Amino acid sequence: MALRIGESGSVTLKAVMIGAIVLLLLVPLAMLRGLVSERSALREQAYTRVAEGWGGNIVLGGPMLIVPVQQTIVENVNGKEVTRLVRNDVYLLPARLDMSVDLKLQEEPRYVGIYAVPVYLADVRLAGEFDFQGLRERAANAGPDIKYLWQRSRLLLPLSAVRSLREVTQATFAGRALELGPGAPAVYRGIETAVDLAAAFEGASGAFEFHTVVAGSRDVSMLPLGSTTTLQLHSNWPHPSFHGAFLPAEHTISAEGFDARWQVLELNRSYRQVWSEFEVNEAALMESSFGVGLYQAVDIYQRGERAVKYALLFIALTFLTFFAWEQVTRNPLHPLQYLLIGFALSIFYLLLIALSEHISFAVAYVTAAAALVLLIGVYIAGALRSSLRGSIAGVAMSGVYALLYALVLSEDYALLLGAIVLFVALAAVMLVTRRIDWYRLGTSSVNPNPA
Repeated sequence: MALRIGESGSVTLKAVMIGAIVLLLLVPLAMLRGLVSERSALREQAYTRVAEGWGGNIVLGGPMLIVPVQQTIVENVNGKEVTRLVRNDVYLLPARLDMSVDLKLQEEPRYVGIYAVPVYLADVRLAGEFDFQGLRERAANAGPDIKYLWQRSRLLLPLSAVRSLREVTQATFAGRALELGPGAPAVYRGIETAVDLAAAFEGASGAFEFHTVVAGSRDVSMLPLGSTTTLQLHSNWPHPSFHGAFLPAEHTISAEGFDARWQVLELNRSYRQVWSEFEVNEAALMESSFGVGLYQAVDIYQRGERAVKYALLFIALTFLTFFAWEQVTRNPLHPLQYLLIGFALSIFYLLLIALSEHISFAVAYVTAAAALVLLIGVYIAGALRSSLRGSIAGVAMSGVYALLYALVLSEDYALLLGAIVLFVALAAVMLVTRRIDWYRLGTSSVNPNPA
């Protein structure tokens, strides 16, 4: 009985030491996750630098008419009547706004160091018309001390970053060509021009048409400023990520790009067609924006982080498999050998991240996995003095990292695949070792011929 307890104790001690090694490997794995976060932050800085020089997340809307209003206020100051003029603005939105955007991803991305940032040029066409009836009624119901300065009106085209504007090939309002310039960013950012609404009222239509080209990266959003707003968007980017307050009514996606169509009504927004200054701020407008982002389907850092998340489980299962194998074949491995194998398994992820920054992720993964499998196979062959067992270990590791690659690539089913793979691997180890008498381990080595 003492012999069996001692032998069981030695097996238990070794299992505890292997568990301690697995916990020790948490340190390099935590450092790897920190490295992935650091490299991802550097890439975000690259996006920021490109956005400063080329254009970033663009938000564009249809035109708004701005009418200055002058109000005469009589105040009693120290027994004397003092007349004071107060000015504010009244905003009018289009009754109909039709937008068409052709977003073309440029063939050559912009580079900041080793980081490539995809950029685009968006050909934007805006057409529609204003209904002045609501503005006329508002002016007619105003008191005698309120005066609308129709000749000093302005037309503003909202744009989040004026520096991203590349050209304006057409800008017409009420049948007249417009000369646009930078707007005053006190309330809303964009480009604007002076218009005479007194002359526009004399005409039968407040129709407008704009044709502009803007540059950006990552995403583009539009503002539904019309009482009825429609947007037709076409792009050669095959991985759209629709976002914002409204999703497209219909869309088609293919390997060559995508098409999408939106329709938004005034009733869907939180602001009206006519409002006074400061009643609706820029933040309220931005809350109603909608559009599309250029989703990066091959995000090496997201895939690297996903692989590192599974690293501890794969290392633990690898150690468990080796431990069961050495008990079945009676070819023990030293705890130091487990430690070296664990470090090799950890360095695989570092090699994967470093290679994927310079070559495609698939090639980087195959290269790193092949190097690891070769290293583990050669090491096991030398440690057990058997080329066959080293080859078996290499083949087994190849299967393990093929499964890991499937987990890393999966976008929607990573958790499900991971749970199934880990359950199957653990079940296989348990079934193989189910008949082992852990109390009698090492008996044959101590007394090989008990008879």
